[in-house]
Amino acid sequence: MSARPRVAVVGAGAFGTRHVAAYRSLGVRVDALVDPDTATRERVAAQHGIPRTFDSVAALLAQAAPDVASVCVPGPAHRAVAVALIAAGIPVLVEKPLAATVADATAIVAAAEAHGVLCQPGHILRHSPAHRALHDAVREGRLGRVLAVSSRRDRPRSLTRLFPNDHPALLTAVHDIDLALWYAAAPVVEVRAAARTLPGSATPVLVWAELRHANDVVSSIRNSYLLPEHTPNHTSDLVEVYGTGGVGHVDLGHPTVLVQAEQTEAPDWLLSPVDGGGALAAELRHFLRQVDGSDVSPVVPLADGLHVVQIAAAVVDSAAADGAVRRIPHPPR
Repeated sequence: MSARPRVAVVGAGAFGTRHVAAYRSLGVRVDALVDPDTATRERVAAQHGIPRTFDSVAALLAQAAPDVASVCVPGPAHRAVAVALIAAGIPVLVEKPLAATVADATAIVAAAEAHGVLCQPGHILRHSPAHRALHDAVREGRLGRVLAVSSRRDRPRSLTRLFPNDHPALLTAVHDIDLALWYAAAPVVEVRAAARTLPGSATPVLVWAELRHANDVVSSIRNSYLLPEHTPNHTSDLVEVYGTGGVGHVDLGHPTVLVQAEQTEAPDWLLSPVDGGGALAAELRHFLRQVDGSDVSPVVPLADGLHVVQIAAAVVDSAAADGAVRRIPHPPR
């Protein structure tokens, strides 16, 4: 890889645009932007000074193969995009979830292993200073033996409109599933879940799940899309870890900046601020260091990315079966 990596961002939506800003905050210019929508990609490229744009990964690879790439397309497209890039020898950071189905996630892992190419799952909360501090407390034994993990994530009703085909388990709850894995330090072997759907909504607006880990830690996950339409996203997130020696929690329910006027606004200053920085920049910095070999210890192992999708799929299945227990007998190594 060159001293200044040639970076491509695939997907010019809201989060792809934030990847562009986060790379820029690290002093890394994005050289290519890929999106099938001409107007969107040209607008974003003009705003951020991106010199080249392409309508497909195939066109990118044929004309300007990058050194690394961020995959920021919708979940159902992750497999095709990630596998094509990996097969071309290009390290990828794949935004959460790794894929929309277990089969697709498994195919991405198989491609990365077959080609010996880095694939980093984009679980941003492992790069959040607050969540990392709690993880450090757990790892250092300051809470004693972990007994349980509990999380709550409430979102506005607008998510059912913006993501009409995405089940919350594979959209927002993947954050909490990943945190449960990280804090419990053991795979999940059993899932039980419930979901509720409102009239006019194709997907649930409420999902509650109980997970049992291989080390008998229990995790509780609660997600809802019931807040008022214009409520900011980052005003109602909580995770708690219960141990034999104490309790620790991270509460993002008190935003750094809160403007309460005709429409309440709470800019995200912690995870993925629109002008770059935050946990997203930390995640991308780690990705680039993984690529150049200066950081050899993955914060999010690829196997964890696959296991999160397995657990999320089991949550969907259990909820559809009225809370029937779903077991995951062979978690990834």
